[in-house]
Amino acid sequence: MTRYRLLTKEELEELEPEFIQYLSANGIDAEKWTSIMANDKVEMETHLEIFSDLVIQKSLEKISYLEYRTPDDLKVFHFDKEEAFFIGLKSNTVNLEELDLKNKAQLKKIDLFKANKKYSESREEEVFDLLNKGCVISEGALYYQLRKLIPS
Repeated sequence: MTRYRLLTKEELEELEPEFIQYLSANGIDAEKWTSIMANDKVEMETHLEIFSDLVIQKSLEKISYLEYRTPDDLKVFHFDKEEAFFIGLKSNTVNLEELDLKNKAQLKKIDLFKANKKYSESREEEVFDLLNKGCVISEGALYYQLRKLIPS
């Protein structure tokens, strides 16, 4: 059973050289892989699951910042090795998808809050969960801008 999800057919096609390298590292050449695909669906699925998890795990390890935006809700996350940091904004009057951090009048109509927590699952599983809930990967600039607005 996969830890994250199976890669799509398109993703596997794009990663074909890496998958061939994975198979080779596990003692499986092209002839043996063809035989496995034809005769042992369980072993084939096991290799696809392991490879998928390896690829996704490596990708998740590189993610440090996520954002989530709706008109009345803005959340930014920073993930370090030991814990996640969160800054949230809520407003019923300001469209947070179009937030202007320089507009002081706008900021007065917004509730700001922050939190941090140790990971209850692995760091990567928590990042994966938030991605599945609609967060998008970011560079972290908004996180640091917002952090300046909230007193320590």
